[in-house]
Amino acid sequence: MNRPWKTIVSVLISALLVVGIMLTAGCVGLVNPTPSEVMIRGNLIFVDPAYVDGSFVWKLLLDPNGYEPEMTAAVNSSLSPANPVIELGAGIGSLSAYINDKLTMPLNQVSVEPNPYLIPSLEKTKQVNDLGMTIVQKAIGYGSKTVAISVTSDITNNRIVKSDGAIVKSVDVETTTVRKLAEDAGFSSNITLVMNVVGYEHSVVQYEAGFLSENVSSVISAVYSDGKNTPDSFAEKMKLLGFTEKSRETAVNSGYVVMVFTKSV
Repeated sequence: MNRPWKTIVSVLISALLVVGIMLTAGCVGLVNPTPSEVMIRGNLIFVDPAYVDGSFVWKLLLDPNGYEPEMTAAVNSSLSPANPVIELGAGIGSLSAYINDKLTMPLNQVSVEPNPYLIPSLEKTKQVNDLGMTIVQKAIGYGSKTVAISVTSDITNNRIVKSDGAIVKSVDVETTTVRKLAEDAGFSSNITLVMNVVGYEHSVVQYEAGFLSENVSSVISAVYSDGKNTPDSFAEKMKLLGFTEKSRETAVNSGYVVMVFTKSV
């Protein structure tokens, strides 16, 4: 009996998305019609249409809970509220806010985002939702004081720019490490490390093996494949550090696998 209504709703959503994309693309003579805020899982998340692709924003508006569902599920199943959190790759801050709401001590969270154009919106999201995390505008990097970070409007695909890669708009960003972030925040043990750094998670494990083994109790990470770096190879590295894989789930149409690890007792 309800199927016709479901079809109508589906068609309406698709139509709204098309209209939103047309407006964003300038097909209709309106000035900057893309909204700058969207409610995602109980928090008002701010985005600046000047730096974030308009079609991405409209998709969030039409299906806010469809954004990063696998990472959210991993947080629901594996986050220990009493433990401090270091998040690498905050993006628009929706997962950052979701995590912060779950912590016993909201101040015990550091969220790192290298893209300088996203920081004002992240700070506004923090203020409006009365969140406790510290936002750090740096990039995880090893061997140099700065790295080039792509800053295209496709924020889900921005990453460290390879010297032999395609030419894209980028900015130089100061580097830091998980160890340094933990030291600055006063986190000494039982750290939960959350990562979505578009392939650089493999380098984090390689260069900070000792610190992770001694100070981190759980890891929730988006794991990308790049040559020999795969989810399976990531799991092998984590096993060598004393971690046990608890789950993995492929993120639909996102190009990564969400993996959860806990420190073996």
